[in-house]
Amino acid sequence: MNCCFLSEQIANSCTSRSRFGREAEFVVALFLRLRGWNIELSKGSRGPADIIATYKNHTKWLIQVKSSTSLAHLKGYDVKRLRKESQINGGLAVIAILQPTETLLSLSTIGQLGDHQ
Repeated sequence: MNCCFLSEQIANSCTSRSRFGREAEFVVALFLRLRGWNIELSKGSRGPADIIATYKNHTKWLIQVKSSTSLAHLKGYDVKRLRKESQINGGLAVIAILQPTETLLSLSTIGQLGDHQ
């Protein structure tokens, strides 16, 4: 059979662009938080930075998160805004790009996996 299964998490995340983007922001925020960064999420993704991250009150990153199932699209105007805001706030402009990975398994592969258990 040529039927394939798409990871349920990916399929559900792709239902809404704004939801997918917000989830990507949470992934970046969680990644940094687990490494000791203090995180502040922007309300409703307004402004040039989605996340403001500070580390031990010495380092500040203003992060714009881009997420896409294909090539992420960056607008020059948005990059300039992020850089300007970073300079005003004494931080570093950072762009985080997230792309989901898809897990595809054919039914024949699933059957073969079952045979080896």
